[in-house]
Amino acid sequence: MTHPSTAPSEPGGRAPVVQVRAVTVAFGGLLALRGIDLAIARGERLAVIGPNGAGKSTLFNVIAGDVTPTSGSVVIKGVECVHRPSRYRPRLGVARTYQKARALAGLTVRENIYLALAGLRGRHRALWRSAADRRMSDEAAEVARRVWLAEQLDTTAGELAHGQQRQLELGMAIATGPDVLLLDEPASGLSRGERERLVELLESFGEELNLLLVEHDMDVAFRIAQRVVVMADGEQITAGTPAQVRADPHVHRIYLGTEAPA
Repeated sequence: MTHPSTAPSEPGGRAPVVQVRAVTVAFGGLLALRGIDLAIARGERLAVIGPNGAGKSTLFNVIAGDVTPTSGSVVIKGVECVHRPSRYRPRLGVARTYQKARALAGLTVRENIYLALAGLRGRHRALWRSAADRRMSDEAAEVARRVWLAEQLDTTAGELAHGQQRQLELGMAIATGPDVLLLDEPASGLSRGERERLVELLESFGEELNLLLVEHDMDVAFRIAQRVVVMADGEQITAGTPAQVRADPHVHRIYLGTEAPA
């Protein structure tokens, strides 16, 4: 049961599209999350950062539906989702990427995106292509253009560079038309040039797409996000703009192990 009248708003008075309330996760005697509260406002790009073991991946997986919290609430677009499986999230306009590429290496960029579209619409590819199949193939080509893979449309995923495989993963996620995109370590394993391209690509998405990213690379997180949440030991340390977080001496002591520069 949700209580819209009591749900807090986020920066600028915008109603949250995702609301996490008092979420605790215990794995045996280990408390991975300790009463976390988090909200993503409409049109917002939010990054969650923290050292290894901070609980950020667990929080991400709770929102994505891959981990059921021990207690607490996860409300997405007004719907309580804490006991709903991950496969329910796309119905609410939520898509996610993974740290490891999930594209099929032997299929082309077009075919991988086509399958993402087909999965959403419950279609199976037939021996004879229908008009709907042709439209979906054209849609896949348009999605490839949006993630800067138009020239690799008929290249197999296995032939793509690592950074291009990340672009394809993004394409497969946005093909479903989400308004909330969860990004799990999107810059992991990328070269400096590939990270730059990833940042530019994510910045090209409009405000109609809400972003939540969990990221180790602080430079990437600070460049993409409008607001940053810092976690340690299963708790939120602080939250603010990238500039505020960079200057926070508490963050430097706990997360970076140094004092903030004068």
